Amino acid sequence: MNEPSKSVHKHNARGEARRRAMLDATWQILSEKGFAAVTLNDVISLSGGSRTTLYEAFGGKDGLIASVLTEKCQEFCETLQTSLRSDRPAHEALLDFTIIMTEKSMNEDSLRIMNFLQVEMHQFPGIRETFLQNGPDVISRRVSDFFKHHTDNGTLNISDPDFAARMLLTMIHGQWRDTLIETMPPYHPTHAEIEHRARQLVDLVLNGALPRRT
Repeated sequence: MNEPSKSVHKHNARGEARRRAMLDATWQILSEKGFAAVTLNDVISLSGGSRTTLYEAFGGKDGLIASVLTEKCQEFCETLQTSLRSDRPAHEALLDFTIIMTEKSMNEDSLRIMNFLQVEMHQFPGIRETFLQNGPDVISRRVSDFFKHHTDNGTLNISDPDFAARMLLTMIHGQWRDTLIETMPPYHPTHAEIEHRARQLVDLVLNGALPRRT
């Protein structure tokens, strides 16, 4: 590598390191205090960067928060999408998906962010759209594609995969909601409890409530 190339490489590496530090600082503030509490001065103080670098990399506060949410949504979705590989049996894949989705949705970071989203999103409509597009919409499409694939193969019979995907996700999110809200401190179910209820949920989705024919 010649000298000019080395210089460019070092410059890019430093720039990426500063960007990474700003994202990490923003996530720290956001996850602890909420969206409204994120200030550029605090981000710069925590990350050691500069206002000029921040504006060049993200365009300002909204762009910075949107970048953090996009990254966290992508991390959240990656494992979920892997569990729904099209070559897996439908029941096995949906059970794994439901368990993983439940556990990831109930960890402390997810619960705090969802609470902040519900309380503060009217102040940040653009960020709300970023969250929906990179999180819930991506997951819903993946589940819908999974249902459509198995319907096309004849292993499932789902006339409206989009609707079925939305209903499955609603059931997953709602199954522990009352428990979390009504207990103080919030009750966090064990893995065994989550797996037991996930089996019931998936059985209901795939088999319905009609009696089995002999």
